[in-house]
Amino acid sequence: MTRTTDPRNTENPTEYMGLVGSHPSMQRVFELIRKVGKSQSAVLITGESGTGKELVARALHDLSVRKSRNFVPVHCGAIPEDLLESELFGHVKGAFTGALAARTGRFQLASGGTIFLDEIGEMSPRFQVKLLRVLEDGSFEPVGATSTLHTDVRVVAATHRDLRSMAKEGGFREDLLYRLDVVEIHLPALRERREDVPRIAEHFLAKLRETRGMPRFDLAPETRQALMAYDWPGNVRELRNVLERAAVLAETPGVILPADLPAPIAAGAGTPAPLRAVGGADASPWDFGPEGTDFYKEMEAFERRMIGRALQLAGGSKREAARLLQVNRTTLLEKLKRRGWELRGGSLEPVEPPAGKPDGWKELRRGPASYQPGQAAREREPGVAVAGS
Repeated sequence: MTRTTDPRNTENPTEYMGLVGSHPSMQRVFELIRKVGKSQSAVLITGESGTGKELVARALHDLSVRKSRNFVPVHCGAIPEDLLESELFGHVKGAFTGALAARTGRFQLASGGTIFLDEIGEMSPRFQVKLLRVLEDGSFEPVGATSTLHTDVRVVAATHRDLRSMAKEGGFREDLLYRLDVVEIHLPALRERREDVPRIAEHFLAKLRETRGMPRFDLAPETRQALMAYDWPGNVRELRNVLERAAVLAETPGVILPADLPAPIAAGAGTPAPLRAVGGADASPWDFGPEGTDFYKEMEAFERRMIGRALQLAGGSKREAARLLQVNRTTLLEKLKRRGWELRGGSLEPVEPPAGKPDGWKELRRGPASYQPGQAAREREPGVAVAGS
């Protein structure tokens, strides 16, 4: 990724070495990268899958004196164990069936540079012993070889597992953990820094313009809300894929609407706050308090939130909103006209008096209007129009 911030900048950057975030947890990550990058120490990067662990590893390499040499990533969990030894240490010709030529291993390729061992928690205890030797003195033997080779590498490892718990349970060697975990950099999950999501989304949309020649897209306010409300189990990787999909499928030029997002994510657009409990925070929704509650006012507020959410999920399309509400489009249009409601800033707002009614008049959904001036509130019946309710 193109860097948009000088890596030496220490004044609270929001983008640093391909990483994006203004949340304090990410600012701590940036500071650790700056401090640790210039050292030769081993680093263990922890965090859920998709949080950007390889970006951190590359940043550490690029800041080090080894930056002119190779950065060699190895996904330990993606390589079968019977092939992992050959992958890391190499093999000689004829070492095993199919070894028709000698092969240089990743540790030798990375000599002078950095090797990144991703998902190291997937490595078996048996193979961990062989890895420990390389970390201790840099020596190893290719598969089938009788001579020992030496390498000079900086080791950066990453995992989404809790290696300390695994070590206590015998699933990971403690001595190897101590070798790897000289410095730990923990990457927070995206749901733990939701305020960063819109900025990261804009970053990915800009990258799509640069690398794929796609048109410029902005995020609608309700789309931002939906993205921030979602939990992102796949973290930044999932967000990137969702944004690319939305940009490809977007119906409205230049803007990504909730309707362009997958349904589970779009459902967060305009999510209303939970209905308040009348009579205090601890009261049941069925408690009315000593003064009771205004049925008509509560029904109108509920109706407005429901229609507003449908319009947000439909990206402003009244036809699609009517389908979601299972009413005729003309019914929805007439109701919006009578209420004087328009979708503004992510919610329905009354922007003008309902057609043919003075300010303060509101008409309920059912039945014709039949209001007599001076009628007591206790005598109100469904289907009436009342002033000032």
